[in-house]
Amino acid sequence: MTRRTWGVATLCVAALCSAVMAGEFDPAVDGWYFSNWGEEEPYCVESCDLSWELYRRAYLGINPTHNCVQAPLDCAFYEVFKNCGEGGNCGGMSLLALALFKYGGYMGFCSPANFYTGTKSPDREDLHQTINILQARQFSASGVEHFLDLVAAGDLNNAERAFSEVKEYLAKGDYPVLSIANSFWGGDDAHTVIPYRVEEYSGMKVMYIWDPNNPYDADPGHYADGSTANKLIIHSAQNWTYTSGIAPNQTVYSGSGWDGAWCFAVPMSRILPKARHPMAFDVLNDTLLKVFVSGPGATLVQIAGDQGARVFRPTSGDAPAVREWETDDAVRLQDVFRWPWGPAQRDSEDTAELFFIVRSQADDTSLTFTIRGTQYKTLFQTAGELIWVESESEAVATDILRLSGTGSAASLEVSTQGEERALSVRRYRSGNGPGDWHLVDVAHLVVTQGITIVHGDLASSGT
Repeated sequence: MTRRTWGVATLCVAALCSAVMAGEFDPAVDGWYFSNWGEEEPYCVESCDLSWELYRRAYLGINPTHNCVQAPLDCAFYEVFKNCGEGGNCGGMSLLALALFKYGGYMGFCSPANFYTGTKSPDREDLHQTINILQARQFSASGVEHFLDLVAAGDLNNAERAFSEVKEYLAKGDYPVLSIANSFWGGDDAHTVIPYRVEEYSGMKVMYIWDPNNPYDADPGHYADGSTANKLIIHSAQNWTYTSGIAPNQTVYSGSGWDGAWCFAVPMSRILPKARHPMAFDVLNDTLLKVFVSGPGATLVQIAGDQGARVFRPTSGDAPAVREWETDDAVRLQDVFRWPWGPAQRDSEDTAELFFIVRSQADDTSLTFTIRGTQYKTLFQTAGELIWVESESEAVATDILRLSGTGSAASLEVSTQGEERALSVRRYRSGNGPGDWHLVDVAHLVVTQGITIVHGDLASSGT
């Protein structure tokens, strides 16, 4: 690769002129010179875990310091955020490339994107961190709401809808990114690309793709005239294919799979601006329960309903923490969605998990959460209500947390299959105004085998 030496001032003037006359996104110019990277050595800036300061730059309203008493939900979502670039920064690369193409410059960087050098990850630390920030903005409250809306409509894997929306967004100048994966649970193959042109033929639709895994300079043949490599081919809503990466490190994407895969478009206006994160107190959704689990060695073994419906299929009595997703619709607990942008399985003992469960305020059925480990944190959050549980013991044990009801009428029962558990439970409930929150904090509870602790209705409790 050759290094550009143009003057930045000259470049920015040219970029602003080209933005006014913007035509079609050009992979050779508007795509990055470097390829996609994951936050792992030797490609990290400082720590491979993204910093709290970077977190504050990514989302609105983050507490100034990493203080989990002052800002429990900021702390909770930070456990998810700090690993959001672990599998790659394709979303951040795509969003910033589109912003430079549309506006001529963004967050201190100028068009064209291929001015900035690097091989795997950018050479510049400030550009590296800016892409980290935009990678995280895919996962803002509005980005997650868009994802859940698609799930509710049954269109998470609808390439026909994605094509129609990409065509519309391109015409409006609200340039989209396209999310693809081979499984509903995302896992290591979840990927974000830029669809920059669409074509329709009899029985087939085509989206032209710029791919962060295929920088033009390293793989010009991928984008050559007549190439089929940079095309996502659609024959029907679930019959689509695309291949990403440079051989031999390639991933073939398709719409097959029991849980439907992904193929959906998101306009840049939805996820580019700075916004709240999805676990913030003021992100209210009466139909959504958010469940967060973290801790060294802790595993959410099962989520089950009153009638035996479950999220995971047991695989081994000797290894209860090993999970497989339940694929039988007659048994699978419906309307439960795992944070979709992380590994399909917890690949390390420090990986946090976030689940979204659709429940109405009138739904008072119980849900049971089975958690195994020595220590863990679990949060249950609905509109106006938060229950935070911290548990620890000297040995690995399995606990059962049973959540009944919703809102201020919710109650939590905790029991353990171990000899003894030390618990603390904090409960936040909204008051009359946006900043009016009431807290009940119960510490140093001890749960022994055969004894159940009930944390019930706090509507009349102190603050």
